[in-house]
Amino acid sequence: MMDFSTPRRQHPLGMAILSVQFLVNLIRSAWPALIPFVFSSELEESTLVYILVPLTLVGVGAIAGAIASYWRFNYRLEDNALIVEKGVLQRERLRIPMEKIQAIHLFKGPLQQAFGLTGLRVDTAGSAGSELQLVAVSRAEAESLQALLASQLDPSIDVSPEKEAAPSATKNEGFASQPLVELNASRLIKVGLTQNHLRNAFLGMAVLTSLGNPMEEVISSALEAIPPVALAVLSLLSVALFIPGVLLFLLSGILISLVLTTLKYFRFRSALGHEGVQVEMGLLRRNAFQVPFAKIHMTTWKSHWLRRQLGFETLQIRQAQASNQSNSDVRVFVPAMESQNRKTVEEILYPDLSAAPVFRVQPVRRLRWLIWIGAWLPSLLLFGLMSSLPAVSVSILWLAVSGYTSLRRFRSLKLQLHKNTVTIERGWFWQSRTLIKLSQLQGIQWRRHVLLERRGVGHLTFHTAAGPKAFTYLRKHEAMAIRDYALNQLHSAQSGV
Repeated sequence: MMDFSTPRRQHPLGMAILSVQFLVNLIRSAWPALIPFVFSSELEESTLVYILVPLTLVGVGAIAGAIASYWRFNYRLEDNALIVEKGVLQRERLRIPMEKIQAIHLFKGPLQQAFGLTGLRVDTAGSAGSELQLVAVSRAEAESLQALLASQLDPSIDVSPEKEAAPSATKNEGFASQPLVELNASRLIKVGLTQNHLRNAFLGMAVLTSLGNPMEEVISSALEAIPPVALAVLSLLSVALFIPGVLLFLLSGILISLVLTTLKYFRFRSALGHEGVQVEMGLLRRNAFQVPFAKIHMTTWKSHWLRRQLGFETLQIRQAQASNQSNSDVRVFVPAMESQNRKTVEEILYPDLSAAPVFRVQPVRRLRWLIWIGAWLPSLLLFGLMSSLPAVSVSILWLAVSGYTSLRRFRSLKLQLHKNTVTIERGWFWQSRTLIKLSQLQGIQWRRHVLLERRGVGHLTFHTAAGPKAFTYLRKHEAMAIRDYALNQLHSAQSGV
């Protein structure tokens, strides 16, 4: 085990990586302004000077800033805390207590992979970003620091030299002996084919639209080269090409889904160990997540009809988030989880689920019309605005479909409270199952508006460091019983009773 009690710097090649990252971020933010020059047929010499001189100055500044940042940055472990000193013009010293650390992530971007280095990121509670990010350290240093931080979070973890030198129980170095999911090519394709293709297709259209006037000029030039007779024929065929165009639109969405899935989940593997949940994935950028069990505040199983037919679902692990941090920043996804894997995870994280629940409730049945209103409202508006036969037919069809789906969705709503775990299930086509440990609760809120209060009905919201989770249209006496029991269990756990 390496010694981290003295200040340590990153690998010297970190200066090159920091320089490239700065330039890439600059180009990423400024590329729309460069498109006109790229598509321009003529560039005057003076224009090239105005472009190249600022870019050269920015490049030199990036290199100088990277060198200064490298020499002015160091970190160490001291008094059960991680000490970080950084800053060029303004010196900053950060002290991160071990109990504040939520997860330790390893990553390998293209540059790290080219130089044989590893990056490390430490996520903390109450911070919008990573307070410690190392972009260039050796793999041995990164894994040693990760193991040491994990041992500080959980003293039961053994990081002795004897264990460190022992061979791994599996073929995947650094992983525990309890694998969860490994995505081969066929499983990766299944995950890609079950993504939201419409969203990805519109994403592709948005990228093309963002190109703006330069792309319009290219398309206009291409159209001018087509003879007028051919244009007339194409205009007549435009109606006939509508269905092929829709199919092409959907096909583009599928292709984009497959590409994005491959980039994100390439060589995906996950495992359970004494340290917590371990995940490694990525093509261009390899990411390795390690989330201690104690830092998992909420887990959600998600699936839709097609994924259930293929026999898998997605596990979403949520950690503590800051007030100005998006939910996506605190989520770890494990796709293609099979039923036996779900059972394994729940037995470790929520052992009390094997017993019968203390409470099992559903929303008030006589108020299910409130759920239907949201589904029927678009149809009613369409029926009121248009009186044509097609519009009426579509409205009637929508009323029938929305009524059926609303009924199925209402029947799927369930809340179960076990000894130490609350479970919320919802959804019919899109299903989700959220589990929260009572020990992770920060509070329980009972809320209702005037109409619901008169009926003795309201909404119960469970607040955690990873965000809130609500269960709607619950009877007041049932909600009060659940709230009192959960708070008593939380108080008993905190007091050690």
